[in-house]
Amino acid sequence: MARAVAISLILLDGTADGRIKCTINGRTSIVFKIPRRDLSKSKLDGLEYDGVYFLLGAEDSQQTIYIGQAGSRKNGKGILSRLNEHDRNPDKNWTEAIILTTSDNSFGATEISWLENKFCNMAIKATRYAVKNVNDPSPGNITEERAIGLEDQAECAKLILSAIGYKIFEPPPKTPPPAVKSYEEIFYLSRRVKKLGRTINAQMKRTATGYRVLAGSEISPIVDGELSLNVKNARNAAKIVDGRLKEDMEFDKPSPAATFVLAMPADGNSCWKTKDGVSLKKFLQE
Repeated sequence: MARAVAISLILLDGTADGRIKCTINGRTSIVFKIPRRDLSKSKLDGLEYDGVYFLLGAEDSQQTIYIGQAGSRKNGKGILSRLNEHDRNPDKNWTEAIILTTSDNSFGATEISWLENKFCNMAIKATRYAVKNVNDPSPGNITEERAIGLEDQAECAKLILSAIGYKIFEPPPKTPPPAVKSYEEIFYLSRRVKKLGRTINAQMKRTATGYRVLAGSEISPIVDGELSLNVKNARNAAKIVDGRLKEDMEFDKPSPAATFVLAMPADGNSCWKTKDGVSLKKFLQE
C-alpha cells in the first residue's frame, strides 16, 4: 500500500490561478508555479538558486513545454534571472513557468543537467505536451548513488505537479477518434516546399490510438524551421530511402505527423485532407 504524502501548498496571491509554492514535508524539493504576467513581482526565496524550469504554452491547439536549467554559481543570479531572459524574448511563446529547486541550494551544474535530460525524456514519453527543446539535453556524468537521489527529486516534482493539476509527465488516457468515422479513410497531404523546390505528397490513416503516416509517403529532406524534439527523434528513427518512407510511422496527433513529413511546423488538422479535399478537422466534426 502506498504511504500518505503531505504536500504543503501556498497560494502566494490568494488565488489558484496565481503564483503557487509547493513543498513535501521532510524533503528539500521546492516547486513554484509562476504565471508569466507575474514574473516581475517574483523575487522569491529560492529563485536565486540552481534549478530546472518548464515553460508551458500552446501552439495550434497543442500544449507545449520547453525544459531548461539555470545555475547560480557562475553569475550569482539563478533561475529568476534566466526566466527574465526568456520573458524579454518575444519569440518565446509561453504563459507560465514551473520551477524545481531545493531549500538548501543543493543542486549543482551536474545535477541540473541530469534533471533537464530526465524531465525532457519523461515529457516526450508522456506525449501530453509537444517538447520545444531543439537539442537533446546531455545527462552528464553522475554517480549511481547521486542518480538515485535525483530520481527521487524527479518523482517528487511529478507528484507535486500532478497534485496541482499539471499532469505533464503522465501519459494521457487512450481515447480513440469517434467510432462513427471509418479508420479506412485515407488522408492526403500535398504542399510545395519552397527550399526543396517541389511538392511533397504523403498519405495518412487514423488508428485507434493516433495517426499513421503510410509507407510510400514522400518525406522532405530539408528542415525548414524549428522542429520539436519528438519530431526530430521520429525523423531520425524512420526508415527513409530516396525521399520515401519505407515503413509506417505513427503519431499521437495529426500536427506532428504533418511536421514529420514536411520538416517544418505544420497544422495537421488543416494539412491532411480526404480525397475530396475535406480537411481532417471538418471530417471529424461532420
